[in-house]
Amino acid sequence: MLTIVSRMAKRTVVQYYDDLDGSPIDIDDLHTVEWAWLGVDYVIDTGTTNLERIEAGEVSVATLLSKSTRVGGRRRSTAPKYRRSNAASAATEVDGSVTAVRGWAREQGYDIGIRGRIPKEIMDAYYDAST
Repeated sequence: MLTIVSRMAKRTVVQYYDDLDGSPIDIDDLHTVEWAWLGVDYVIDTGTTNLERIEAGEVSVATLLSKSTRVGGRRRSTAPKYRRSNAASAATEVDGSVTAVRGWAREQGYDIGIRGRIPKEIMDAYYDAST
């Protein structure tokens, strides 16, 4: 009996593209620029030509913001914030125990597990009943 074994090679090629104009960039011409705007960090990959345009101020901040990748920093939101950031902070403020929230919820007839996130409706009800 003859068995034929086929072997296959796999090759992965990484190609970089300029975030500003979409053109391919040679690895030797790649510049990764890290920058920040209003407390938020961004990164953009670009070639030498577009890097010179950025440094000369020819590229607007709006264009940079739309073409860059956000990598961190704070978020500014105008949306109203929930009065408690999470179950643990609300429970700690009232009596120091997430377990107490779960126990209270069971006594009130809520279906709540022994672990995991406590639903917002339960936290609202617990907070309202405790204050």
